[in-house]
Amino acid sequence: MAQFLFLSIILTPLLPPVALLCIAAAVLWHRKEYRFLKSLDWPEKAFIGFMLISAVSWLVEPSWFYGIPVGLIPIAMFGLYWMLAVWIRHLSWSWQEVQKTYLAFWLSGLYIAVIVFIQQMDWHVINDSFVGNILQFYNDFRFQSERSVRSIGTSGNSNLTAALLICFSLMSIYAASVLKKKWHKLMAFLIFGVYVTAIWCTGSRGAWAGLLIGLIVQLWMTGHRKRTVTITLAIFLLISCFPELIPRKETLQATIEVRLEVWTTAFKIFREHWLLGVLPLHFGQLFVKEAGFYVYHAHNIFLGVASEFGVLGLGLFLWMLLLTIQRARRWRKVANQKEEKRLAGMLLSLTIALLGHGMYDYPIIAPQIGLMFMLSVIIIHTQYVRRCVNKPDWSKSSEPEREFPAFSERKVISWILLFIPYEVMYWIYRVFVHRKIE
Repeated sequence: MAQFLFLSIILTPLLPPVALLCIAAAVLWHRKEYRFLKSLDWPEKAFIGFMLISAVSWLVEPSWFYGIPVGLIPIAMFGLYWMLAVWIRHLSWSWQEVQKTYLAFWLSGLYIAVIVFIQQMDWHVINDSFVGNILQFYNDFRFQSERSVRSIGTSGNSNLTAALLICFSLMSIYAASVLKKKWHKLMAFLIFGVYVTAIWCTGSRGAWAGLLIGLIVQLWMTGHRKRTVTITLAIFLLISCFPELIPRKETLQATIEVRLEVWTTAFKIFREHWLLGVLPLHFGQLFVKEAGFYVYHAHNIFLGVASEFGVLGLGLFLWMLLLTIQRARRWRKVANQKEEKRLAGMLLSLTIALLGHGMYDYPIIAPQIGLMFMLSVIIIHTQYVRRCVNKPDWSKSSEPEREFPAFSERKVISWILLFIPYEVMYWIYRVFVHRKIE
């Protein structure tokens, strides 16, 4: 089942829902064994919270998508993620098993890179072979202009494929740091180059920001703080001196103008439905009424969550992220082997990299990237419980485990969760909407 789950991320966006349905069916069939209602932890609490918000939001403002209640879709999605978390927690993977799984997953990701490269070719020998049938399959399910020269990979969209390639690139750095033999390390760096080249073929600009942020997080989690700062400043200096490195620089201004219009309209929708949001898919229905053209999402993760699930959903999402970061750092600190410490850093870097890419897009709403993101979050939490709550024999720490955060810290963070999103969105409104009206 685990192999099918990870392969579904690689092959097509049609398979992750099937894999999640199979896992949910297995959990529900053996519900007495799993006892998923008696031992709720994070991120399961977040998934249940989103299900409740979706149900109440739809009851307050019913909407339909091809005759299907819009509220059922996010309820089903977060319900499947909940069952996935229960299933992984029940498996009780050791960190060695997680590492083995992700290293195999990393090598399997070369399939996506190969598809991306072949899509850049126009060779009749390939088109007339069985490979041509595979390419035609992905072309039939693309939701991007056919006139575009950008490779769409296995996701039907260049930006979504780039998000997957970001994750595999970060896994390459992890593999290079934990593999023992020199030629294995060299191979890992070569594969990193393959994935980076594939990202270039997608033409995605946001992917480079996500990859850079992910690399910084992974390097920071190794404990080399000075090296992290030095490399980060060097990269920014390189981009400042050679702006032509930015992909599709000639269309950058036009893209920014479109994004600003999308963000402005999305913020307007949020202001009108600030408490519970409008839910996915219904967002597009309201957007076309406001802007005159259709988009599926807000092209920004945090603005998308805020407009679709309101301040309640945004606060829940931010709390889950903060807790994930805290638990990943705690897991890394408690781990007694370099490989396990690097594993914690790699999983956290995947999460933060997708959020970085999400400043310009909303990739986690897609099946493949959403599953990749949630898997990283779930495994961080389950390994934290395994290492820090149910402490192993080698742990000599007698210090009582403190659940994040303490009461005094929780009060401060609660104000931050309420205050910062409001201030940021109000600033966006003042800069982009109010100025446009004036």
